[in-house]
Amino acid sequence: MTQPTHDTSTTAERQHMTSQYKKKLIEVSLPLRAINDAAQHEKSVPRRGHPSTMHLYWAPRPLAAARAVLFAQLVDDPSAHPDRFPTEFAQDQERARLHDLLAKLVRWENSNNEELLSQAKDEIARSNPDGPLKFLDPFAGGGAIPLEAQRLGLHSTASDLNPVAILRTKGLIEIPPRFENRPPVSPNAESRTTPWVRAEGLAEDVRAYGQWVRDEAHRRLSRAYPVAVTPEGTEHTVIAWIWARTVRSPNPANPMEVPIVATWWLSKKKGKEAYIVPTVVGDRG
Repeated sequence: MTQPTHDTSTTAERQHMTSQYKKKLIEVSLPLRAINDAAQHEKSVPRRGHPSTMHLYWAPRPLAAARAVLFAQLVDDPSAHPDRFPTEFAQDQERARLHDLLAKLVRWENSNNEELLSQAKDEIARSNPDGPLKFLDPFAGGGAIPLEAQRLGLHSTASDLNPVAILRTKGLIEIPPRFENRPPVSPNAESRTTPWVRAEGLAEDVRAYGQWVRDEAHRRLSRAYPVAVTPEGTEHTVIAWIWARTVRSPNPANPMEVPIVATWWLSKKKGKEAYIVPTVVGDRG
């Protein structure tokens, strides 16, 4: 028979547990205009270095918003420390300082500003003195939130049910830290006298070996992808090939392979109309 459970903690103990809770900045106020402006600006900046250039996930989260929410959830509001900020005026001043830091932190241009990130990490550590924090996201999606958690100094662990999301998140938060501040291994990498920082060495290797794969693929496959020759006789590199399944024509007089297509149109956009003109060459379609 199951015995009923009872709360044996005293009123004083419960009050002590309640007093241990410290209100976070996100519960009081945020510089919403600065966060919204940064998230909007992020859509228009050159995408180099942005996670969307790896793979455009179907539901991307703005990095600025993810960074802001994480910071504001981890940093105490000044009202949680009446010993340090005893008056409302003092709390407002400190809150304004945190808002100013957050407004700078969320800007895309400051994503790798080590001095600013160091200030943010110090604020987080001051509000969480028990040691390094761990971040767990079992449904990480495009990986924006665990990426920003890692940027703010947290140990990020993330996963998802979608294998594309998992692969993308691995490329964002798992693989780069393994090669942080390491030089590239490619013998064709650029030579430099300054040290390789963050994932610069890994990026250089990706560029070098990616170029090697491209050149090798061109050498092996170029015969299967001939250049296009215009009626004037000039040659042009084909930027895309369209493949279609074929079936043998039931016409006994000409049983050639016929492509199965729904339309011969490639583009119906005004001014950029383009379509395929099927031709028969000899006994081949």
